[in-house]
Amino acid sequence: MAVTETENRFLEQDDVFLRPVEKEDVEFLRDLVQHPEVRNTIGRLPRPVNLAQEEDYLEEMAEDDSTAYFLVVFQGERAGNISLHGVQDDYRRGEFGISIDPKYHNRGIGTKAVKMMLKYAFDTLNMHKVRGGYLEHNPASRRVMEKAGFQKEGTERDYKYVDGEWKNVIWMSILEDEYYG
Repeated sequence: MAVTETENRFLEQDDVFLRPVEKEDVEFLRDLVQHPEVRNTIGRLPRPVNLAQEEDYLEEMAEDDSTAYFLVVFQGERAGNISLHGVQDDYRRGEFGISIDPKYHNRGIGTKAVKMMLKYAFDTLNMHKVRGGYLEHNPASRRVMEKAGFQKEGTERDYKYVDGEWKNVIWMSILEDEYYG
């Protein structure tokens, strides 16, 4: 489903833009988190499982001052979401997460979205550090983070239970001097 051109574009790079998540995005976001390929890379059960739960989740995100949650739009179509969450003002750090609809994989959309989120984190929020993790069986996420300048920090063993197996997460981060360097 196409999004309208009058929507509030928060950040834009070429054919990708981020905008705040809105109520009309609920069905797309519910379907995205339930997609088997997406669920496998985020390592959790498909929650929320219905539209009412997704609406509740969006309301929680909107009220959470430590979270910025955006829709990723590619060529006028909903393509995914990205968040900067767990923002700690005292330590000037936060963590990000991203999910891109598999039909939009391998087009550079995730990399552009992460770079825009970093611009917001460092230029607007004055962050010192942004980190993100990927499950060991998801090298595409590693490549996106590397392209955005992230460095590997380490491995957290048996971090998530995915499809009947414990999986490690690899944590990566980028510091403000690396971003501006």
